[in-house]
Amino acid sequence: MSLIRDERPAEAEAVHAVLVAAFGREAEARLVERLRASGKTTCALVAEEKGRVLGHMALSRIAIETGDGDVSALALAPLAVMPAFQRLGIGSALVSAGFERCRRERHARVLVVGDPVYYARFGFVPASRFGLKCPFSVPQEAFMAIELEPGAFTQVSGVVRYGHEFEDLE
Repeated sequence: MSLIRDERPAEAEAVHAVLVAAFGREAEARLVERLRASGKTTCALVAEEKGRVLGHMALSRIAIETGDGDVSALALAPLAVMPAFQRLGIGSALVSAGFERCRRERHARVLVVGDPVYYARFGFVPASRFGLKCPFSVPQEAFMAIELEPGAFTQVSGVVRYGHEFEDLE
């Protein structure tokens, strides 16, 4: 089993390699670099085995624009595992560890754009159930939310605003 731990600054190159290998493009690697530079990352974890980075997950600050002002939330993006090590539970271990950290730090809401079948196993549901709108043109079922504290989306609805760091992901 891989060791799940905080990303270290010296691992930026290894994390970049994981992201490019997993997604087959540079956009997600650039996203992580921009999130680091802007200071919006609240949690960046790696899965390491025998000194090699095999997976990465980032959580960063975003906002939900409601009629009563902005409400804080986190974006889970990106989550990546080296292709040769996918389907071994590494991604799930990263998400579980990230959520554990979120709960300890009192973060109540997380949103993700991704595979509904994969993310449902963690408790994500379509964000539209909470009256949340995605600023990206993605299938409605791919935009999902989870309450890490029961009732976290009660009376919270509106448009989710991702920072400029996410601009070239569409």
